[in-house]
Amino acid sequence: MNNGKYNTEQYKLLQQEKNDKRFGPVAKHTKECERCGTEFIFEGRIKTKTYERAKFCSRSCANNRQEWWNDNATHYKTIALQHWKHECVICGFDKIVAIHHIDENHDNNDPQNLIPLCPNHHEMVHSKWKDEVAPLIEQAVEYKWGFSANGNTLPLQGRVKGSIPLTSTI
Repeated sequence: MNNGKYNTEQYKLLQQEKNDKRFGPVAKHTKECERCGTEFIFEGRIKTKTYERAKFCSRSCANNRQEWWNDNATHYKTIALQHWKHECVICGFDKIVAIHHIDENHDNNDPQNLIPLCPNHHEMVHSKWKDEVAPLIEQAVEYKWGFSANGNTLPLQGRVKGSIPLTSTI
C-alpha cells in the first residue's frame, strides 16, 4: 500500500516544482493561428510538444484544408471545375457533367485544356457531329481564356500549354 505518501500536498508541490524546472511553469502564452492569423491564448508549459503542436485557434481552423486541396489538385475534373462552373458550357445542363480534353491528350490536365460538357455534347465532340459543337466550344474557350480558334479545336491545341497538335484524319 502507498500509506498516503502520494496524496499529500507536500508531495504534489514537489512534483509540480520538478515539472516546472524540467518543462517550464504552466502559464498563458499568446500564439498566432497559422490558418487565419488571429492571436489565441495557449495555457500550458512552454517546453512541451503540446505547446509546439498548438498552431490553430480552433478546431475549424485546424480542420480547414481547402487551401491545400486547391493548390494540390491532380484530378482533371477537380482542376476543370476550379475554373469553370459545374455545368455544360454550351447548354448549361448541370446534372451530369463530363470534362473534355480539348487536345484529346488525357495526360495534359492544364486548366486551359479542360472544358465541362454535358454527356450529349461530349459525345457529339467525339462523333461525326463534331463540326456542330466545335465553334461553340471555341467561343467558350475564347471568352474564358482570351485566345481564339478558327474553324475547329485543332488551332486551340497549339495554344494550350503542354499539348501536341493532332493531325486531322478528315
